[in-house]
Amino acid sequence: MITAQVITELNSSDINFVSGSLDAVASKVLPPESCDSESLVFVSKPEQLAAALAARAPVVVAHKSLALPPDSTSTLFSANSVQLAMAAILPLFDGKMNRFNQTEKIHPTAIVHPTAHLGKNVCLGPYVVIGEQAKIGDGTTIGAHTVVESFAEVGDHSLLHPHVFVGSHCTLGARCEIHPHTTIGSDGFSFVMTKEGHQKKIPQIGRVVIGNDVELGANCAIDRAALTETRIGNGTKMDNFCHIAHNVTIGDNCVIAAKFSVAGSSKIGNNCMFGGEVAVSDHVTITDRVIIAGRGAVTFNITEPGQYGGYPLEPLRDALKTLTNKTHITRIRKDLARVIKHLGLKED
Repeated sequence: MITAQVITELNSSDINFVSGSLDAVASKVLPPESCDSESLVFVSKPEQLAAALAARAPVVVAHKSLALPPDSTSTLFSANSVQLAMAAILPLFDGKMNRFNQTEKIHPTAIVHPTAHLGKNVCLGPYVVIGEQAKIGDGTTIGAHTVVESFAEVGDHSLLHPHVFVGSHCTLGARCEIHPHTTIGSDGFSFVMTKEGHQKKIPQIGRVVIGNDVELGANCAIDRAALTETRIGNGTKMDNFCHIAHNVTIGDNCVIAAKFSVAGSSKIGNNCMFGGEVAVSDHVTITDRVIIAGRGAVTFNITEPGQYGGYPLEPLRDALKTLTNKTHITRIRKDLARVIKHLGLKED
């Protein structure tokens, strides 16, 4: 439950107070089509604004392009971007940390090695394991059954959800969030065949280094390097079910959708975006500010910023044309067969 006054105190450049009482109270956030007299509502279209006002929503945040009525009973805010306004306001309603409430900061079932270092106000859930010489930063919360192995480090104010694994000597920066069942520091996939035809494993003795403000979705796997480091840069956000192989480097502020996979020793620049199920081959370099459409496959270096898609990979406009043309192939083959038959030719 928040008041309109609290929103003004955010001092966000993306939100501007327009009119109404700053004492207006919203106890929840709902979409325009289902809002009521207790909800804060974000609107970007005239019909959404009309629905919110008709429902007497106490607080309405509207895109700046909409004409706001001067006599509304709702408290009105204008937003340069509705999505940025949501990013600023919704944390006020986010009860995520309530999931980790417990009587004691360090749960009695947690196992902490005597040589491990815990910062101030660290919260450890049931059956957490913190290994030898591991370091946990100030204000970090670690959920139930999570394991942080020996000599690993987790930065200040990070959040590790239940069932996360952080392997030995791996490092996470500050303000990271790692969702359930994600593994950081699993072995890279590296084998060599003997002359007898047997596979012999090459030990993976490197580590994973993750920067500040990184978010990894559920069920991701980040492999440790063979000898040096697998790296994920500051501010990069990764969806569920992503796989980062050994020795990969991913730059700052990348956005990576679900089921992305990248093979070993590839390098990805800063501010890149990858759609769902994109695959990147091994030893590939991708420059900064590259966008790959969903299900695209990268098998060669990309040296120019831009948008790409498809397999084989093409500039996105060409890839969309190729995709469209594929839907006509069956008809074209039938038409061609009729032409060959009409001309009395033999098909090869």
